[in-house]
Formats: sequence, C-alpha cells, structure tokens
Amino acid sequence: MEQEILSGILTEYNQCHGLYSDFTMKIEGLLTELLKEKGIRLHSITARVKDRYSLEGKVHRAMGKYSCLGDITDIVGIRIVTYYADEVDAIADLVEREFKVDTENSVDKRELLDPDRFGYLSLHYVVQLPDKRTELTEYSRFKDCKAEIQIRSILQHTWAEIEHDMGYKSKNAIPKEIRRRFSRLAGLLELADMEFAKIREAVKLYETQVPQQIHDKPAEVEIDKNSLASFIQSSPLVHELDQRIVEIVGGQVLQAELFSGVMVDRLRLSGLRTMEELNASLLEHKDTIINFTRLLFTYRRPPNRFAAGVCLLYLCYVMVGRTGELQPVLLFLQNSQIAKGVQEVVAQEILTCIQAAAGRYLPSPE
Repeated sequence: MEQEILSGILTEYNQCHGLYSDFTMKIEGLLTELLKEKGIRLHSITARVKDRYSLEGKVHRAMGKYSCLGDITDIVGIRIVTYYADEVDAIADLVEREFKVDTENSVDKRELLDPDRFGYLSLHYVVQLPDKRTELTEYSRFKDCKAEIQIRSILQHTWAEIEHDMGYKSKNAIPKEIRRRFSRLAGLLELADMEFAKIREAVKLYETQVPQQIHDKPAEVEIDKNSLASFIQSSPLVHELDQRIVEIVGGQVLQAELFSGVMVDRLRLSGLRTMEELNASLLEHKDTIINFTRLLFTYRRPPNRFAAGVCLLYLCYVMVGRTGELQPVLLFLQNSQIAKGVQEVVAQEILTCIQAAAGRYLPSPE
C-alpha cells in the first residue's frame, strides 16, 4: 500500500514539476519586490523545487503521513537570510500580511529551542498566495500551490550550514562533551546576533547626533565615515571650495556620498584625526588647494563630474606634498587606482604642482 502511495506521489510530482518550477520563480520575485518596497535589506534570498530523490526520501521517512503530493508543504522552498536577528520578525510580519499562512504547518522553531539544546534554528512559514493575487491572471494557476518560507539571520544561517556539513541532525547524535561545546558556541552566536543589532542602532543614533557634535565640540569628533559625510554635506567651506574647483576645470559636483572609508584613510595618512583639524587645514590651505587644482589640470584632462567633497582629496595631496619629498606622495598613491607603473610620474607631477601652488618651485627632475 505504501509503495502504491509513493508511486502515485512521484507520478503526480512528475506531472506538476513544471508548475512548481514556475511557482518558485514567481514567489521568489514577488518576495524580492515586496521586501524592496518595505526597504528591508537582505543578505540573500534563494528558492528551489525539491528534487525527486529528496521527495522520495521524505515520503519514506514519514511512514504513511502523506497520501498525495498536496500533503507535502515544502515542494517549493524559499530561504531568506537577513543581516540582523531582529529583521527576521519584520519579514515575518510582511509574510503574514501578504500571504495566506498555513498556521498548522508553520512553526517558529526559535520558540522550541530548549535551554540545554545546542543549535540555532529559524522561523518557518507554509504559505499560499492570497485570493487577491490568485484572482489575477498571472497568478491564477498557482492557487493551490504551497511554499515553505524559511527566515533566519546570517549568523543563524552560518550555524545551520556548519551543523549540516558536520552531519549532525539531532543532539543525540553528538558525543556529550562535543555537545557541551556546541551549546557554548550557540550562546555566543546568540549574543553576537543581539550585539550586532545594538551596534546598528548605535550607529543610527550617532548619525543623527554627529552634526551637532561637529558644531559643538569639533576637537572631540574623530574623522570617520559618518562624521565625514556630515561635514561634507554641511560645511560651507567645502561647498565653496568644491564650487571653485568646478569653475576652474568645468563639470559639475555630484551631491552624493563618495569617499566614505577610503577618504577617511586618506585623511588619516595626511596626518588629520579630528574634524577640528580638518576644518583648520582646509582654511589654512584653501588658496593652495585652488592653485594646485588649476596647475594639476594643465598636466591632466579634468573629469566631467566631481564628487561632493573633492576639495578634501586635493587637501590630502597638499598635506602629503608640502615637505617637497617624493616618498610621502608615492606612499599616498599606493592604494589609488593609478597604475603602479606610472605612480612615480604622477607623484612627481603632483609634487611639482603643490610646490608651485604654494609658491615654492622645485628644479626639474633629471
């Protein structure tokens, strides 16, 4: 009898495989679009149709649980991996709003995790498309199709992948001492998941506070990605110098974050650490920056567009070249996009322009 049921399920699977493949692509695309609309960033979203071999094994192991293909709820599987643990619940809310949830077969395995149990589990939903979608022509043929949506954080996913690779499907399969080590590691990962979410919120708070901090106590605000972006956006001096550079060489300034961590590194190499030092250096060297720009583009063809804050790049050149020594400029160019074979030539051009812009002329290289 069981063999007849298995044969019937496999026959039905062969007949419906194309339908399930189309449903997989459709629901993956729908979920991707819905998450994008809600502004939820993902690490990944993947989809698959259960292959025939896996299906056959599942039916065998279930020992009479399934009588037809429709009883099996994970023929189509979607896995959503978030960056942070608290985003799992945000996606769960979206799934519950946008799909018809089979509550009997859905489970929050996080709630089933015993205190002494190793492992990092995830949230599983079994869903169907709601009536509002299956009434549309493009979705109508998927009315009876179900999918299992699995939602987990990237750390939960990492745990599950390693656990799977080791071949341990239950705690009883693992020796006691190793199980204790698994338990300790699971606790560390849970703490890490929570801390990453807290760090993200701390960064958001810092982003809102840093403009006032720069205004009130610039000597205490270090140059970092967030403080630099705020400075570029709000500094009248940056806007003035950017505009003068554009007027000299033509083109336009793009009001977009460009430099981020790369520019932070460049400013640090130039010896600048705080926002007060940065602003003071811009004021001190603003005429040299403008003269340097004018001279530099007698050697080189200017770009059509400049990023907001481009004056900071030229400030870096002035800072590293003001001693008249070639080596600091070469060091500065090491991580640039300039080909290594021409870095020395470019460094010499930059140094010559800086010295001329500051009123100090170097002899021509032999």
